[in-house]
Amino acid sequence: MTTSHRWQFDAYNKPVDALAWRPQELTEPGPGQVLLKILAVGMNRSEFNYVQGNYAPARAFPSGIGQEAVGEILAIGPAGPHGPQPYGKTPLTVGSRVALLPGRVDMCDMGTYRDIGLFDQAALAPVPESYTDAEAAGLWMGVLTMAGALELAGITPTTAKGKTVLITAASSSMGVIALKLAKTWGATTIASTRSASKAAQLATLSDHAIVASDSASLITEIASVTDKKGFDVALDPVGQAFYPGLIESAAVGANIISYEMITGREPVLPIALMMMKDLTFRGYTIFRPYRVPGLLTQIIDWGMAYADQITPIVAATHALSNAPEVLDELGRCEHLGKLVLVP
Repeated sequence: MTTSHRWQFDAYNKPVDALAWRPQELTEPGPGQVLLKILAVGMNRSEFNYVQGNYAPARAFPSGIGQEAVGEILAIGPAGPHGPQPYGKTPLTVGSRVALLPGRVDMCDMGTYRDIGLFDQAALAPVPESYTDAEAAGLWMGVLTMAGALELAGITPTTAKGKTVLITAASSSMGVIALKLAKTWGATTIASTRSASKAAQLATLSDHAIVASDSASLITEIASVTDKKGFDVALDPVGQAFYPGLIESAAVGANIISYEMITGREPVLPIALMMMKDLTFRGYTIFRPYRVPGLLTQIIDWGMAYADQITPIVAATHALSNAPEVLDELGRCEHLGKLVLVP
């Protein structure tokens, strides 16, 4: 048995009021499992929402928290005979540094906000050798979400050239990865943010950086930087408040991919305009690559192949012991890039 510690909560509440640091006894890894020492934890808005009951519901209480991390393998069980298998190039040896894939981490029973954990081998992925632990901990949520959303919209390394891609809420860790991927693949990129200071920072990552706080300002700014041609693809987590502006600003035949609903779930949509523009409006979650045969492998291949061009921006690292306070900081959206916890 191994004594570990993890952050968990017994009921939905604000992070500083809900989370408690508690011990958990772990068995030796069984078939298809590894024992992992956590080196760095990538934080995500979904976890800020999860602890407050605004994400997928907790399966049971108490619940752990966290979906993304990088760690060192301490012990490894035999290969599992059935079910999902790890990505083929993942190093499965004691002492190897590996990442945990969001979507295959059991957040309720285990979670990544911890010091040592027991995880499925299928949840492991390789880490670019040039990355620091903090950078590696912030890679795969962004790549699974944004490369997958780009692929759903028809943007890949071979199709991106000549397309204009809009990323809203672009200062988030997801937005930064999306901008870097789309630009690396050859698309013209537009980064949207509510902050003039963040726009100045995003201008170093994107072909255009605009300040837009609502649909009206979004329409004006996109018209300005595209000479009224509009965008071909938009990746949007803002939701309700931006949908009218996105539809108005889209080029004919554009794809709009919604991957979060920060401002609401029930927009009023101008259906006639959507029809006239022949728009495609789709939702996306990181679970799609696990459903579509071959897509997960393709996305991980892209993440490794373009690792040097898409290195995550680490906004700050904080002590794992301060996780509740840092989750509150994450919820205020004042940073650019990824917040990371370290033991």
